[in-house]
Amino acid sequence: MLEKHGDFKFLINLLIYMLYIIIIPIILYDIFLIIQTAVKPGVTPDLFGYKTFTIISGSMEPTINIDDIIIVKKVDKLDIKANDIITFKIEEEVVTHRVIDFKVIDNNIIYITKGDGNEVTDIQNVRYENIEGKYVKKIPKAGKVLSLLKNKYVFSLILILLIICYILQRKNIQKKIKRKEKRKEYERKNGLQ
Repeated sequence: MLEKHGDFKFLINLLIYMLYIIIIPIILYDIFLIIQTAVKPGVTPDLFGYKTFTIISGSMEPTINIDDIIIVKKVDKLDIKANDIITFKIEEEVVTHRVIDFKVIDNNIIYITKGDGNEVTDIQNVRYENIEGKYVKKIPKAGKVLSLLKNKYVFSLILILLIICYILQRKNIQKKIKRKEKRKEYERKNGLQ
């Protein structure tokens, strides 16, 4: 029976640490993005120049898939070359496609883009000022986790679990402290120190 109790404690502690390591940074990052969006409306929030986007279409498959989260970084226009993947805004839509060519018109670089999964190039040519950033890395299927966290019921459940786990962890720590104090008191009374 003690083994099962120990396994249960181990699982609770593992769950607590997983929640701390995974969920809390995501929540803090979301809060940071919300504040940044409130301060600079209309500008995509970033953290140290890096921006994240969740992919919602299959135009870049198989390189980047639906529900992947991509990380992009703002770079100088001269650092964008053919075959680079960029994220850009066309009107209110955010698109991530590959640069297949570029041309210079009136001292402005115009990027010609195409999705890896598309047959034809994009209709709109992309100007540097429309570019959100150059692709750095993807986190496969992480968009599913974020969409779950955006559900208020799931978020509330996770928050309640975090609070319960924190309370259980604090109780365990307090029990350990009391046991140590009792042991020290016993050792002091019986001259075992």
